[in-house]
Amino acid sequence: MMSPMRRLLAALAVTAALAAPAAAVPLTEQDKADIARVEAYLNGFRSLESKFVQIAHDGGMAEGTVYMERPNRIRVDYAPPVPVLMVGSGSWITFYDKELKQANRVPLDSNPLSVLLAKEVRLADPVEVTRITREAQTLQITVRDKKNPQEGELTMVFADKPLQFRKWVVKDRAGQETTVALADAHFDVALDPKLFTHARELEDLRIK
Repeated sequence: MMSPMRRLLAALAVTAALAAPAAAVPLTEQDKADIARVEAYLNGFRSLESKFVQIAHDGGMAEGTVYMERPNRIRVDYAPPVPVLMVGSGSWITFYDKELKQANRVPLDSNPLSVLLAKEVRLADPVEVTRITREAQTLQITVRDKKNPQEGELTMVFADKPLQFRKWVVKDRAGQETTVALADAHFDVALDPKLFTHARELEDLRIK
């Protein structure tokens, strides 16, 4: 039976890769204008605190609180019964299974979410936009790493007019998607630096 740690890692698609990534489509002038709007919006705040609901490709659900602060800081506290804590700081993201008392560390830049954690969010380099979808009062932008498109794909979903970050979707190598929807999000909040304690320091705490 797959451990809770492995189930969660699979759901988050931390190091997921697309088997045969499609070619990026040419951008229209409207696409470029929308990309510029989204970049300006995302760069307009440095931190985020929000409740979330995560839905895996198989319908499995999890809830919790996510904290993000640029550059390169993220923490995901899952509510019980999910026994996992995710902490990213600097160049690494560490996943802790509190039940098994096991940890798994991966490079931050292997996670598609790294585009949102950069010092400056840029959707042209080192990532590229592969798809823009416009619906009634909704704008979706899908990006992937330009040099390593097989590493994964991230879709950011915004309410439009005015822009508001609502959720993200990560697609894995099999085309399976994990959706994280934000609820009661707060932007540009002061976050305690201890939330992003480095992985090595957390390992020393031996997860209680």
